[in-house]
Amino acid sequence: MIALCSDGPLERNTCATLVRAGVNLVGIAWCARPGLAARARFLWRWVGRHGALHTAGQILGRFYDRARNGRHDARMLARLVDEGADRAALASATPIHTDSYSRPETRAALARLDPDIFVVHTKYIVGPTVRALAPVAVIGGHPGITPCYRGMDSTFWAVLHGRPEMVGYSVFLLDDGIDTGPVLHQGRIDVVPGEDSHGTLEWKGMQRQSALQAAAILRLDAGECVPLRRIECVPDDSYFTLPTLTDFLRYRRRQRLVR
Repeated sequence: MIALCSDGPLERNTCATLVRAGVNLVGIAWCARPGLAARARFLWRWVGRHGALHTAGQILGRFYDRARNGRHDARMLARLVDEGADRAALASATPIHTDSYSRPETRAALARLDPDIFVVHTKYIVGPTVRALAPVAVIGGHPGITPCYRGMDSTFWAVLHGRPEMVGYSVFLLDDGIDTGPVLHQGRIDVVPGEDSHGTLEWKGMQRQSALQAAAILRLDAGECVPLRRIECVPDDSYFTLPTLTDFLRYRRRQRLVR
């Protein structure tokens, strides 16, 4: 099995959870696009897609959220994730570093490891030519309830909309859509008043995802069938992007339990 990941503490925690559960993780393909030039290109494309005014509101919203929750969330992250232990658990997995999973040299490196399953925890696209390299399954996860809350910051939007039953996580098989694949597992995350922010709820969902991904892989390795539920209909307006400053101000007025 190979993990396709962005390089971050929750992504490393996903991989370490798989290893500790007994999954044979032979490699990790770390995807990152560092540097000012890469960020400028991303911002240029984002502005072209969403508009300059909306993008400015999203940037201000991110600064506002970090000012309110950043310090507390950092302490929560340290409680949830032991980065030293996670890095040690991954020492034997072959690393592949790339800026795109679709690069021919990246696909060739993945193919040399002969994967049967991919686990995906990344913000970058995993296209059909890459998914075809894992013939058994390509298992993803989302810190939200699909297909009703897809895309970015699903926990934030569920709280803003007054839908605590949609604060949760989904484990599914990847397809050509965004968070639309057949569902293997879904569950809710209970809010701990005074402790949780929309960010910490997402992190808790990611950790539950990884445990369920590991369980699904072990069942597949044992020759068992893993039941799934196909999504027959994707609701209109179910894809969300980054909140703006106005959205964060509305969020503060509406929520009571979540920071």
